[in-house]
Amino acid sequence: MYMANADRPWLETRFLYQGFLVANENILKEVRRECPFIYVDVGRSLHSLNLQWLRGPVSRLTNKVPSKSNISPRDRKLIRTADPGRYEVKKSVVEVFDNAYSKHQSGLNSMKEVLRDIKRGGGISVTNVRRSVKACVASIVENPNAMLWLTRLRNRHEYTAEHCLNVGILAIALGRHLGLDETALETLGLCGMLHDVGKMQIDQSILNKPARLTEQEFAVIKSHCELGRKILEADSDLPKEAIEAAWGHHERIDGTGYPYGTKASTLNLFTRIISIVDAYDAITANRSYDNSRPATEAIKILFYSRGSQFDRWLVEEFIACLGIYPTGSLVELQSGEGAVVIDSNKNSRLYPKVTIVLDERKRNRQPLVVDTRDYERSHDSRTIRTVLDENEFNIDYEYIFSHFRLINKPDHPAKTVSFGK
Repeated sequence: MYMANADRPWLETRFLYQGFLVANENILKEVRRECPFIYVDVGRSLHSLNLQWLRGPVSRLTNKVPSKSNISPRDRKLIRTADPGRYEVKKSVVEVFDNAYSKHQSGLNSMKEVLRDIKRGGGISVTNVRRSVKACVASIVENPNAMLWLTRLRNRHEYTAEHCLNVGILAIALGRHLGLDETALETLGLCGMLHDVGKMQIDQSILNKPARLTEQEFAVIKSHCELGRKILEADSDLPKEAIEAAWGHHERIDGTGYPYGTKASTLNLFTRIISIVDAYDAITANRSYDNSRPATEAIKILFYSRGSQFDRWLVEEFIACLGIYPTGSLVELQSGEGAVVIDSNKNSRLYPKVTIVLDERKRNRQPLVVDTRDYERSHDSRTIRTVLDENEFNIDYEYIFSHFRLINKPDHPAKTVSFGK
């Protein structure tokens, strides 16, 4: 069923979304704890939205792909071999963070090098990109949340390189959620990391213009899709999926995208995935002409664009992949402290692991990792009250990440005190 309204103002509840699906026992349990009664929108409930992805274990993917998605026989075969139970999280974010950070930085450096070479008129070092993709896949398979959190590390001056890496990471994470095998994940990561290479042949004054583009300038920007295709076609070692993602990631399934106005029936599964995660990362990033928006707003935009601009099924799976509180979200605890979501609790999604980064007066403080599930029964001061807009606060992610790398050192004293109540 679709929960359209609570029994009180949304801001007085701990729910991230103002309206969401209650479609399995775990979510229903959390809603019952929070609200004596709720308002249900029958028209948007499961039977009309066909959101089987929230009904239980994602065990029969082939039954979940609506025929209206126009997915090709080849892609259906790929989905049929997927196994949502293929991967299991065996280590926490804190345990894998240092390794993930190193792989992330290596991947970012590789992307900078690739884009720099293209800008100078050279070719792509496919070997380096593949190495970065393999490293990201290995980290995401182990625990996706460390890499997902690292996508919050932003530098406006390195937007294109960071965006390409982030799209690769988000695509791999969604592929992992779907249960694609590691070979498919590597192809998907390659599609993401190379999707925007055409922008390196665009006039940078237009690409980074801090104002609304003219029609002529927008036409120039749109040419990056075809430019990307030509750059990638020059390398015979790249899979055709990467080439299609380069020209097709701005196409929309209703035919309203560019450069060709291609409809769903000719876009492969990987291109559809890249178009979704590309939009999500762009919305949540600071760009030359726009400030970042919270993950919750990006999710809402995707949700209401599913079935028209983006593949309905894949958008729903992406939302399920990110969870109720997406990794990297800034939240306010009942104590008034500000915290960043760093890891999920599979069976209790309203109670993720967080690192507290702001005190009760919203001043920066030394990071402290807590598991909000420890406060689930008592609804104590460190359960989540609401979501915050990180643009309103001075969150120093570099400092937080440095702290996490430091406490992973076996002999560091903070390792024993970084988890607390």
